Amino acid sequence: MEESRSSNAAMSASQLPSIDDQLVTPDNPPRTDLDGMDHARCAALHNYLVDYCLAADGRLDPAAEGSRATYFSTHGDAAEAVRPRLHPSLAAFLAAARTPDAPLFFFVEGMPDPDGDFNGLFDNETADSEDEPEDSIVRLYFSHMDACDGKSGGGMLYHQGRHLASFFVHPDDTECAFPVDEHPQNWHPLETILSNWIALIRLSKVVASPTDEPALYGGVKIGNWEWRPYGDGQIAGCVAAWDRLCDAIEVRRRQSSGATVDDDNRPSEPLLTPAAMDAAKIPDPSFARAFLGLAHRPRHIRQIAPGLSLPPAYAAAFAAAQPFTHLPRRVPQWDGTEREGIVPPVYIFFSEAGAPQVDVSGWRSSFRYYWDDGHGTVPDGITFPSRVPPGVYSECVVRSEPEVTEEAFRLPLPFNLYGARFSSGDEMKDMAADELFQHGFKPFGGNPNRPQRLERLLDHWANLVERGVWSVGPHGVQGSIEVFKDATVNWADYAIPSSW
Repeated sequence: MEESRSSNAAMSASQLPSIDDQLVTPDNPPRTDLDGMDHARCAALHNYLVDYCLAADGRLDPAAEGSRATYFSTHGDAAEAVRPRLHPSLAAFLAAARTPDAPLFFFVEGMPDPDGDFNGLFDNETADSEDEPEDSIVRLYFSHMDACDGKSGGGMLYHQGRHLASFFVHPDDTECAFPVDEHPQNWHPLETILSNWIALIRLSKVVASPTDEPALYGGVKIGNWEWRPYGDGQIAGCVAAWDRLCDAIEVRRRQSSGATVDDDNRPSEPLLTPAAMDAAKIPDPSFARAFLGLAHRPRHIRQIAPGLSLPPAYAAAFAAAQPFTHLPRRVPQWDGTEREGIVPPVYIFFSEAGAPQVDVSGWRSSFRYYWDDGHGTVPDGITFPSRVPPGVYSECVVRSEPEVTEEAFRLPLPFNLYGARFSSGDEMKDMAADELFQHGFKPFGGNPNRPQRLERLLDHWANLVERGVWSVGPHGVQGSIEVFKDATVNWADYAIPSSW
């Protein structure tokens, strides 16, 4: 009887109380008038994730004693012993933050014990190596090895002096965020990071389901949490960003030419028809196919960035220009296995005729890995291109791999960009020809090699047009692809602010 009552009392994720008033948004930013952490807001967001996970597993019973256990009640005297070393606001957070009995989120295994020498609450080893005061660095969460490319020892570090947090996949990554004054873009209020994680859930990029339910496409699952190749919300967001870019260009196109308002600038034709995408062998379903089929083809605009134009509308021309979609989707490996389910890069936004091509034949190519045999050699019978035109390509993925990001892009360019920087502020090492506009270190969690989202690129380009960084003429954005070399001087214009 007792078990039955508990089961009947369990809540689903859809029944959870709204957390909207606590989420960090442009209209509801972090507070700046507090001495310390906004502990009530952070605890509310943390506890929402705890409850969401339990609800997804059918285990959330608000009446159960265990569901109310907090960090201090769980760890008892050991936690009380370290309370004097905590800022009062951080102690208040830990007194209200419930102890997760499963991974709190995709990146997070759990919370540390108060007094562990190596992996305890205080990370004085990092504090000492980074010349920070003793007890100033607190490890709030451990990273999960399966979500972090097999690396351990990372997690969410909280700076008690500055009341900011940053997520590290591995302890070696601390050089990307210390000294703090030199890396301000990599430190955020804890409520900002937690809000970004909840945003991933709402986009269906991260999905919670019962622990024993397999992940889609055989992907990685961390407890209840599954990272999806893309979510429906991301398609809609990317199409909206495309509309913003086209609208920004059109407004300035009219201004430059003295044209009158034309309500027909955005007709109903998509960027590409299903027939054109079939001819190019674009997988169905896929993020690239969904975006190209839903995004409108503007009537008057041809060039949407310096030296980059719309894809040709004609099926034969579009298909003939694709360097990768004709390649096999299964590749034999040196150990007798096969790499299966490759979603190839799609050439989306084209460079002008005569633009220098980009060498993608070597290890510096982000795409070549998917067609090698695991030992750096492309198997016989696969003709991988040695050079491709510059431009915007969708990301290449295998959907079963960790942190797969099908909604992402690559922008291979035919020149070096020494001096340009990632979103994280770290200088590009020019290890690949397609590093511009990419993340680098991710303070919200994730592998530094995970590529940036196409939606963020289109939004950023709209901003460059609106600010007048890029000029607009009768046919769209002016200039050749050489304009992107400006990233080596005015790097802030070519770095997309960090998010998840």
